[in-house]
Amino acid sequence: MSTRLALSRDYPHGVPAFASALAEPDFHRVKLDVDGSGRIEVVAFERRDADPRDGEGARRVRVVLRQPVPPGQVPAVLERMLSGILVIERTEEWTLTPRRCDGRARVAVPGTPISAAGTMAVVPQGADRTRLSIDLDITAAVPLLGGGIERAVVAGIRGLTGSEHDRISRWLARAEQAG
Repeated sequence: MSTRLALSRDYPHGVPAFASALAEPDFHRVKLDVDGSGRIEVVAFERRDADPRDGEGARRVRVVLRQPVPPGQVPAVLERMLSGILVIERTEEWTLTPRRCDGRARVAVPGTPISAAGTMAVVPQGADRTRLSIDLDITAAVPLLGGGIERAVVAGIRGLTGSEHDRISRWLARAEQAG
């Protein structure tokens, strides 16, 4: 069994601005830096520019991030399963075009039976506005306790999305002012 998390956030910036941000490794690090510690590590980053034979002009991005979760932000039910600090490994693969950005995400929590996978999309919402939508299935393969762990993970993710939204908004605003 798994628990689904679907959420979306709106931004006052067009798809091209979001696509440019997603094509930068630092954007991914900054958007996840919840506590401002700078401990988010970009483990791998690959960017393939548009193939001229591709009529869409799509760029492809793959980023792998390692994110330690600060103490006190780990649900108690998870802390009991850990032998050290909780680290999230997140892989995002994006297809970027000026009209929309589509992605897939995979999340692993090494040393635990917790994982997540799903899709992401950045789509226009009128002139110079976008919506980032995320749809994840979170799985905790723990007999009898899995559902409770999944719900705790979903609650934790929901709690972090507000500060992630703020960091994305600041990045896009700075890029717009500089550009």
